[in-house]
Amino acid sequence: MNFYRPLIASVFSLSLINPALANDSSYYASGNQVIPLQETDISVKKEILTIKRINDDKVQITVDYIFNNPGAEKTILMGFEAGPPSGDSGQSPVNGHHPYIANFSVMFNDKTLPHKVSFFAQDYKKLENKIPLYTIDDLKKEQPPQAKVIEADPNAINYDPEFFFVYHFPATFPNGDSRVVHNYDFAISGSVFTKDEIEYLLTPALRWANKQIDDFTLNIDLGEFQQYHISPTFFESADSWTTHGRVKIGMEDVIFQYSGKSSKFLTVWQHKGSVSFHAKNFKPKSELELFSNSYLPDQESRVYDAKTLKINYGDLPYLGEVTLKDNFTRKVLENIPYARRGYVFKNKDLKAYFEAQPWYMPDPEYKEAAFTEEEKAWLKEVRALEVAK
Repeated sequence: MNFYRPLIASVFSLSLINPALANDSSYYASGNQVIPLQETDISVKKEILTIKRINDDKVQITVDYIFNNPGAEKTILMGFEAGPPSGDSGQSPVNGHHPYIANFSVMFNDKTLPHKVSFFAQDYKKLENKIPLYTIDDLKKEQPPQAKVIEADPNAINYDPEFFFVYHFPATFPNGDSRVVHNYDFAISGSVFTKDEIEYLLTPALRWANKQIDDFTLNIDLGEFQQYHISPTFFESADSWTTHGRVKIGMEDVIFQYSGKSSKFLTVWQHKGSVSFHAKNFKPKSELELFSNSYLPDQESRVYDAKTLKINYGDLPYLGEVTLKDNFTRKVLENIPYARRGYVFKNKDLKAYFEAQPWYMPDPEYKEAAFTEEEKAWLKEVRALEVAK
């Protein structure tokens, strides 16, 4: 996937992600692990990573770890790294924090750990030469004047220097197991062709002593009526995943709209519920990459034909300046809100049409549900559309 991505660096290793900036895109932040900023013999026994949408443009990350210290009590410096935003987005720190990461907290054995935030001007020469952006001594220094900047509108586009952020804190590990629960919110990225672009960095977890996560679980819940695609960067098939609630999954060829090329992705069609991935002795070679396509009608031919209409389960089809091929297409559009909820059709033509849709989940116990105000307004527009002559 060719999203424009931030550059991630650490004291002991550098990870470069190739940038390819698309027009009218905003890449706000990546999710990331907490990592040891010092060499350590502490290992990750268990990790439960949960990504949950909390509103239209934000997700909450919760990472529940069990670490093991095989030796005597020791204190190490731990950190969370966040690269700079890119594209059509503000880049200045907000009150000394990353402009698109909020509510950062760490609980260590049920006690809140205080943390500090340091940030550094993004130095691409250092990255190209594999020189760390910062050292542990740099984390101890006072922050520059920009640390006090408070943006009135963090979404305002500006051209300030790009900053690399490090949230850091000391943690004292007793002998044996310790539980660390890490929470934060970050803004969902997007562009003209895609929405819900989410990247979470899995490979930094390999910096702990065991170079793996002994027992790893990933839970994703992006809310009601969602369709999104997950790049198979750390799994091979849909068999690695389980569903909870009214959710369907499947591996399919998905057209990546930036390039027009297709590639195999896990697609999730979610009415209400979530999906989970689980693995033992997990050694991720790549990151979690997730996005949803935004289907727009062809600029030259804005005539909707039910036979060729692309329906994204997560969105009602765009209706601006379109006409309909025939009355059956209107009937299909009018019934999309019912089909999304699992209505079992009696009309044989509608039944055949929706059963051919990969996202359709018939529900024999379907009960009439109240439509949203958005759906009501959309249905009014559908009924006003003209049939092409």
